[in-house]
Order: sequence, then C-alpha cells, then structure tokens
Amino acid sequence: MKVTIEKASEADSERLTEISKRAFDTDIDFGAPGSVGPPGYDSPAFYTRILRFLDSYCIMRDEEVAGGIMTKVVGKHGVLERIFVDPSFMRRGIGTEVVRLIEEAYPEVSLWSLGAPEWNTRMQQFNLKLNYRQVGWEHSEPDSQCRWYDKRVREEDPFTLIGNLRDGARNVLAEGRVTEKGMPRMVRNKKTREALTVANAALEDESGRIVITLWGNHIDHIKVGGKIRVDGGYTNSYSGILQLNVGYGRLITLL
Repeated sequence: MKVTIEKASEADSERLTEISKRAFDTDIDFGAPGSVGPPGYDSPAFYTRILRFLDSYCIMRDEEVAGGIMTKVVGKHGVLERIFVDPSFMRRGIGTEVVRLIEEAYPEVSLWSLGAPEWNTRMQQFNLKLNYRQVGWEHSEPDSQCRWYDKRVREEDPFTLIGNLRDGARNVLAEGRVTEKGMPRMVRNKKTREALTVANAALEDESGRIVITLWGNHIDHIKVGGKIRVDGGYTNSYSGILQLNVGYGRLITLL
C-alpha cells in the first residue's frame, strides 16, 4: 500500500465530504457528545470554499482517495487544521504517514501545531504517537475548548517578539505573559447594534509590552500572571496606542 498526498481541487469536494462525514461520525465512539463533526464537515460547499484559505490535500491510498488533510502555513509556523481518514482505512498507519509527508512538504516550518476537542481520546493517543505535546488550550468556541499541541521540528523561532510588532501587522504569532487586565465593558456593534463585551489587558515578553484587546468569552479565560499565545492576530493603533487583536485568529492559554 502506497500513501501519498495530492493537492485537492473543487472536483474533489464531493468525495472529501463523503469521507469526512463517515470519519467524523465515528468520533461518537471516542468521547464526542453527539454525531456532529466540526464546522462544514458534511458540506461540499465548505470543502470548495476552504481551498481559498488553506492548503488542502487528498490522501491517496494507491489510486484511491482515502481522506483529506488541510494545513495553514505562515512563515515558520504550520497548523494542521483538519485531518480525516475513511473508517475503512483506519488503524493502518495512514494518518501517521500523511503527517510525515506534510511535515516533509514544508521544510521551512520549524513549529507545527494542531488542536483537538478535549473529549477526543483518539486524537490524544494519535498526537502523542507523532510527538505532538499539549502546550495549552484554544478557546474559539464559547461552550467548549480544544487541547492545543505543538511539535518543534527545527530550532528556529517562529514567534514575533512583542517589541518588534508594528501597526498594520497581519498573521501575528506572538506569546507573552499577562501583567494587567482591565474591567470588562459593554459596547455595541456599529452595524448590527449587538451588545458586546470587551476588555483590555497588557501582554509582555522580554522585548516589550503591548495592549491586547479581548472580546466575549476570551475575557474570562485570561488571567493575570498567565501566559498566552495569539496565532493569526493583527495590530492596529487606537488613540496612538498600539494594540494586538485576536480577530479571526486563535487565542491559546498556555500551560
């Protein structure tokens, strides 16, 4: 059996969706609270749309599509966003080989990361086998959290020092310790008039300090003295003060 990866196209969306649904529906046997997979797991439109944002691959077993893997690589940091294998091919080492192939395909990456729901006992075992170690918790969803794993493959540091951040930075990957946290306040979305909760905190590393803006459930997860990571954030200036924002990125509280 030969396992390879091939860049996915729109023509693969239907097939990937079929496999994705079968694969993620089996999570109910590994702690899932129900037979509902991650967002878009049963939607061809989702897998078509995701081609614009992620490097998407078909997992090939000889000439047959056996699953899919989606990655996001920015600079020296890569994230395994989603991986699934048809249940009929599970427990044959395909997932292990595919992760190796992905790591090999991006030799510039020094740090790989991935997340898995806290209930997912299957992924905990899989990640340990691949030498991915939990470094914290990721808090995208209001009612759940994901274990966040890293694997360092080269010594080069992928993080931007806080002191080197400038206005207008995008896809920021930075870590620091929270040294202050302000009281939450209510604001309204200018377009929808929806009531939102926001708070500011101070984030520091050895190179400097920056204000980080926190929204919604992120506020409760941040503690003074704790260490956090912002992955995919951006910076702007407000009243002349440089700020770091999570935006559509990830906020990870580190262990």
